Amino acid sequence: MRISLATRHADERFTPLALLYLKAALVEHAGIPANDIIILEFPPESSAAEMAAAIARSAPDVLALSCYVWNVIDLMDAARLVVAHHPAAHVVAGGPEVGPIGRQVLERYPFLEVVVKSEGERPLVDLVLGWHSPGARPVVTGIWTRVDGEIRERPDAEIVADLGELASPQMRDDVDYDGRIVCVETQRGCVFRCSFCFYNKDLSIRNRRFDLDRVKAELAFWLDRDITQLYLMDPVFNLNAARAKEICRFLAEHNHRRIPIHAEIWAEFVDDELAALMKAAHFDFLEVGLQTTDVATLATVDRRLKLQPFLDGIAHLRAHDLACEVQLILGLPGDSLASFKDSLNFAAALAPSYLAAFTLMVLPGTELWRQAVSLRLEYQPQPPYFIKSTPHISADQLVHGRRMALAVRGLWNSRTVRLLCREPGTTFADLVEDWAVWIDDRGLVDDAPVAEHLAAFIDSFCARHGIAPQFYRGAVTIELS
Repeated sequence: MRISLATRHADERFTPLALLYLKAALVEHAGIPANDIIILEFPPESSAAEMAAAIARSAPDVLALSCYVWNVIDLMDAARLVVAHHPAAHVVAGGPEVGPIGRQVLERYPFLEVVVKSEGERPLVDLVLGWHSPGARPVVTGIWTRVDGEIRERPDAEIVADLGELASPQMRDDVDYDGRIVCVETQRGCVFRCSFCFYNKDLSIRNRRFDLDRVKAELAFWLDRDITQLYLMDPVFNLNAARAKEICRFLAEHNHRRIPIHAEIWAEFVDDELAALMKAAHFDFLEVGLQTTDVATLATVDRRLKLQPFLDGIAHLRAHDLACEVQLILGLPGDSLASFKDSLNFAAALAPSYLAAFTLMVLPGTELWRQAVSLRLEYQPQPPYFIKSTPHISADQLVHGRRMALAVRGLWNSRTVRLLCREPGTTFADLVEDWAVWIDDRGLVDDAPVAEHLAAFIDSFCARHGIAPQFYRGAVTIELS
C-alpha cells in the first residue's frame, strides 16, 4: 500500500511536523514500510494543477491532506484532479481547517472519503489498517466518513493522554532537513480559552506534555544537525515556568552551534531567571500576544491580561536583549478603530524589537465562530474568514484598518518611523493610519511593500504635518533587519 501525505506550506522553510507525526505513526503502529509513505511538501506558490501532477506521480492508494486556512481550497482542487484519474484512491483530510466542520467539508467535496475531527495519528492508523487488511476492519473513531453515499459521524477518538504513546517524528533515519527551520513540540494544547483561538481544540485534557527526556532527546538530535532554526511549536512555551527553565538549561548546555530558537510565550510568565536562561539558550525570536488593551474586548473574547506582570515580563526580556514581537489583532468584538489605535500606541511604547498586527479570522471550531451570530459578527464565509464588520467597527473602517494592520510590521522596522514618533503630537498609530490613507490615495495595493515606498511617504508625511524633512530624508534608508 502506497500512502502520500501532502500539504502546501505558508512558509516552505518550516518542516511539516504534522505529516512527520503521521508517517511515524504509520510506520510504528500500522507496520507500513517507511519507503511506502511519501511526504509531499509544496511551496506557497504551487497551483492545484502542479500539486495534483506531483501527487498523481506518487500513485497513492491513500492520500492524506494536512489542511490549514492558507491551503485548503487549492489542496481540495488538487485532490479532485487526482481522484478524477485515480478513482480508487482513498482521500482523507485532516487539520484545523476541516476537522471542526467535517460534515460541511464532505458535503462540499464529494471525492473526499474521510475527514479527521481532531488529532490524526490514531484515526489514520486505524483507517489504513482497515484498508490494508479488510478482514481486520478496526472500529475507527474520531472521523466523519462517507458510507454508501451517506455522511456519518463516528464517536470522538479517545484522547492520547500520555503523549509518549505517539511515535517520535524526529529521530528517524529518513529525516533530512538541513537548511530548514525545524518544528518541535514539547507539549500540546492550551489551558486558556481565548475565544478567537483554536489551540485548546475543545479537548477534555487542555494541556498535555511530552516527557522531558523525550523532549531533550529530540532537541539534541537537531542541535547536531545543519538546521537554520528550532521552532518550539507550543501554544505557550513557558506555561509551566519550571519546565521551561529546565528545557532552556538543556539548550544552553547543548546548543554549541548557537542555533537560533523561536517560541511563543506569555510575557506574564517571564521572570528574570527565565529571560536569562532563554538568552543563554540562544532564543532569538519570541512571539508575545497582546491582542488588545481594551478591557471590555478582553472580557468578551475571554482573554486574560494581567497588566503589571505583562509589563514586568517585557522588561525582563528587554533587560536580557531578547528579541520579541508584540502582536495585536484588529477586529476583535468590542474593539473599535480608536481602541485598536490605542493598543497600537501602547505596544509601541513598550519598544519591542518587532511589532505586528493581524486581522481577525473567525476560524471554524473556535468559540468566536460559535458566537458569531449572537455577537453580530460579519465575516468571510470561506477561508481565510477575515472579519468584515462588527457592532463596533464598520465594513469601511475594517478596510481602512486592514491597510493599517498590513503595514505595522514594516513601518515599525524602520528607524526613521520610530524617530518620527518622537515628534510632538505624533504617535505610531498616527503614522500607520497616515500610511493607510496615503497608499489608498495613490491606488496602491493594501499590502504595498513599505520599504519600496517609505521615502516618498516620509516626505509626504513631513510636508503635511509641518515637520522639517531634511533629517528624515537622511535616515530613511537606515532600516532594521
